[in-house]
Amino acid sequence: MLENESTKHHWLRIGAIAIITFIVAFIAFYCAMEIMLHRMTDPMFNAKRIEKIMRQQERSFQRIEDKITNDNPFEPKMRPMLVNLVKENNEYKVIVDLRPLENNEKGVNVNIKDHVVQVSGELDEKSFGGEKIINFSQAYYLDEDFDKDKITKEKKGDKYIITIPFSE
Repeated sequence: MLENESTKHHWLRIGAIAIITFIVAFIAFYCAMEIMLHRMTDPMFNAKRIEKIMRQQERSFQRIEDKITNDNPFEPKMRPMLVNLVKENNEYKVIVDLRPLENNEKGVNVNIKDHVVQVSGELDEKSFGGEKIINFSQAYYLDEDFDKDKITKEKKGDKYIITIPFSE
């Protein structure tokens, strides 16, 4: 009789565990379905989801557009002016930005003929990822008379400054 009672208790325990497991699984399923139903019927949730998808698509299109416009080998890339002319008191200053030339003033050429000052430069750098070529040329016509022997050239930081004094 003891054996009957222990097997009876054993089956009762198994049945109770099965019922409790079923109830917990049902509650979990009900909660999950309630959350999903709430999300499906909530207009703000869907609006946020659609907005997120639209932002992702917009970023994707922007990357494609940037790639098309920036990687066109036949279209020159516009950069800030490398050479600027400044007139101060009794001198002209031609200021060359050396950053694109990797701060090397040796790539800068200055030619003066008559009243024309021409500044040109070049950088041709080959690396594992590709080739970087920078060419520039800028000419200025100066009205004033100047002495070629008094022209100075100096490097200050990432600027190369050519000073051309003139007499009035």
